Amino acid sequence: MLEIKNLSKTFYGQPVLDNISLSIGAGEVVGLIGRSGAGKSTLARCLTGLETAESGKVFLDHHAVVPGQGCGRQHIQYLWQDPRQSLSPYLTAENAVLETLNGFKIGPVATRRDRAQQLLASLDLTMDVCARRPHALSGGQCQRVALARALSAEPKMLILDEPLSSLDVTAQLGTIRLLQRVHAERGTSMLVVSHDLAPLRHLADRVLVLDNAQIAEDLRIADFAEQARNPLSEAYAQTLTT
Repeated sequence: MLEIKNLSKTFYGQPVLDNISLSIGAGEVVGLIGRSGAGKSTLARCLTGLETAESGKVFLDHHAVVPGQGCGRQHIQYLWQDPRQSLSPYLTAENAVLETLNGFKIGPVATRRDRAQQLLASLDLTMDVCARRPHALSGGQCQRVALARALSAEPKMLILDEPLSSLDVTAQLGTIRLLQRVHAERGTSMLVVSHDLAPLRHLADRVLVLDNAQIAEDLRIADFAEQARNPLSEAYAQTLTT
């Protein structure tokens, strides 16, 4: 469904992504892990046009797309590590979702506000919360608003940049359950960037390890502990058995 071929990116002459190629199938949830600074977020941002790759191509359903433009802008949606920063401080939760529906002209104009409310309600946000601006929302509520906004674009691919990193264990479990539910209901493909492998065992079908600017490992989560061979991957595998 999503295919990346020979994608490269450098910063100050140093390769961050070196000839990266990978694919994610329809309905598949893939984790992307690696050391801090390995380029995980850079890869995610290159797929959404927030960063520009120096070479390589991105295909969606076998059609070449320009990240952040045309159908790529709608069908590949990005959720920021800090969702509050991605929300306008001037828009209520409801209006943030409505803005996306209007921007992509999704559904009849007369029904878009109802659609925004339904999306927010489906993520367990009450009408009272829908009327608030980001400063009056908790971090978890901002995350759900950002997710509702992304889902309102009817994407084929969700890219989540460290969605669990700023949350405590209880909140992490709540977010994992929410993403599991969204996936079960919609079948949306996901690329989940994480610095921690353990939470991904509850969510991902497959895990990619980014090391030295390349994909060092590509394994199903069920096989990771036994088949990991890269030294970094072996260190991650130990977190699945402790």
